[in-house]
Amino acid sequence: MHLVYLIAAAVGCTVLAVQVVLQLIGLGGDEVGDFDHAGDVDHVGDIGDADGGESNLFFGVLSLKTLTAFIAFFGLAGLAAGRLGITNQGLTVLLAGVAGICAGAVVVVLMRLLVGLQSSGTARLEDAVGRTAKVYLVVPGQMKGRGKITVDVGGREMELSAVTPGEEIPTGAMVEVTRRVEGETFEIIRV
Repeated sequence: MHLVYLIAAAVGCTVLAVQVVLQLIGLGGDEVGDFDHAGDVDHVGDIGDADGGESNLFFGVLSLKTLTAFIAFFGLAGLAAGRLGITNQGLTVLLAGVAGICAGAVVVVLMRLLVGLQSSGTARLEDAVGRTAKVYLVVPGQMKGRGKITVDVGGREMELSAVTPGEEIPTGAMVEVTRRVEGETFEIIRV
């Protein structure tokens, strides 16, 4: 049994190390056969699809990363049990299996936490309403034309089209965004 644990530990740790190196240099796929989409960031294969079906639970848990973690820690725990002098093979297999399952569970939990950290990177234009902005290009009065403003939306400075129901607003003036008119055009008032 010692040889089985040794092979499992060697194979699991080697594949795990290769996965980490590939991930660090940007070539690591999330699942077997996913290496042709190494640059994609729209999905994480370890989590499964977003609809939460029963098959997704199974496939969300069973991935190359979780399988590799299971094999590596199964082998390492089996070797450790032998080193500790545990001679009962049933007990060493049980300990090794529990260690492998725990390692796989930790990988699943970490992958789910990582997915929670993802953001789309898309600024929500609606968040510009109510914010103070600066006129970049003169905004003609009486809604007779469009000018430009710069406004901070979600920590990102954006240039948006602006109209005003009042008098013309010159470049450099501070304004408040009152409502979204259409697309990237907002109504503003001078502050």
